[in-house]
Amino acid sequence: MRYLNENQYKAIGLLLEGKKNVEIAEELGIHRNTVTNWTKEDLFQSELRKAATRHGQHRLGELISRMYEVAITEGSAAMAKLILQSQGMLTDKVSVEKSIATSVNEVNYDKLDDEIAAFAKRMEDENDIEH
Repeated sequence: MRYLNENQYKAIGLLLEGKKNVEIAEELGIHRNTVTNWTKEDLFQSELRKAATRHGQHRLGELISRMYEVAITEGSAAMAKLILQSQGMLTDKVSVEKSIATSVNEVNYDKLDDEIAAFAKRMEDENDIEH
């Protein structure tokens, strides 16, 4: 199995800092084409993705805090929606259930009572979220 060398790992770190290939090459004392060639290699790309994921996970708490701040201080409905979606509390999926009574005069009062209670519970839960 092939591994990256020390300079390649350093280059990955510098890429994650936002440095350009020319700056990376200068800092590592190599030719800029070398960095460009590394970025085309599958192994380098794989290690870069892994490092970016680790880097992103490290800052996830900071990102979520900032999202809450923007949603609250700027009154951003879009940010609030994004936060709710990320927490699994809001989806775009709508399900509709339709049932047909077997007879026109037949009403299932128990089922109707259950549906009303479920609706009241959903309304109560939504009010709790708002406060």
